[in-house]
Amino acid sequence: MPIPEAPRVSKWPFLLGDLLLVGLAGFVIATASWPLSRWEIGAVALCFVTGAWLAVIPFLREHSGAVKLWEQSNLAEAAQQLDRLVTLANQISAATGEWRGIQETATTTNRTAGEITQKMSLEAKAFSDFLQRHDAQEKAALRLEIDKLRRNEGETLQVIVHLQDHIYALFLAGVRTGQSPLVQQLGQFRAACLDTVRRIGLVAHEARPGEEFDSKAHQTPDGKEPAPGSRIDGTIACGYTYQGQAVRRILVALATEPTTATTSLAAVDAAELPGLAATATIPTGLAPQPGEPESPATEEV
Repeated sequence: MPIPEAPRVSKWPFLLGDLLLVGLAGFVIATASWPLSRWEIGAVALCFVTGAWLAVIPFLREHSGAVKLWEQSNLAEAAQQLDRLVTLANQISAATGEWRGIQETATTTNRTAGEITQKMSLEAKAFSDFLQRHDAQEKAALRLEIDKLRRNEGETLQVIVHLQDHIYALFLAGVRTGQSPLVQQLGQFRAACLDTVRRIGLVAHEARPGEEFDSKAHQTPDGKEPAPGSRIDGTIACGYTYQGQAVRRILVALATEPTTATTSLAAVDAAELPGLAATATIPTGLAPQPGEPESPATEEV
């Protein structure tokens, strides 16, 4: 802020008074007789001092005015700075109040977010528990349905094996008649039936005459284990595999017995075929187990 200039004091009256006093002192000195008396010396000194004072007064007045103007200017600037400080303090107070409000809002928002997060965690846990229970229920229901399907499949497989045993018995009965047209017709009928059941994975196996008895693939009508090296005379009832898994071993007649395969089959009454089909072992799975070999020493018809 620029400092204004002090008003000028007219100096000529003071200078004129100073000249008059100095002239008066000179007149006293000039007219007095020497040596000067005390009164004359005092008058001369008073004139000089008073003149000097009159000459100095305007300069002192100007200096005093300039000092007062400078002080007033500094006071005004200090007042402006104080006003700025008050404004700044008010702004700081307002900003502090806004900051407190923002902090309170942030605290409330954080608390609300924490509550929402906790609720979401509880909801997610409840939903996960619901999905687990639902999944367990679905698995139990599917397991029950699979058990039913396997049981129905086992029963169906037993029925099909029973029918195949009757068809094979019918074919052997035709062979015993010795009538070629009948044997051919029954052979075609049996082949068609075998081809039909082969489509669902059920395969029939017969033993070749002269083969060595293998307890893993063959069985005797009485269920007893024959002597080692026994030879097979013929097939009484076919063995079956279902989708690569063994269902029943081949029922064979041994060559050491006095009867042939044909007469051995005649000894098996048709009423005993249901019991023979019931000896079939139903596989636990639909697909063949990896690495499981099919029944050895068997021949598919």
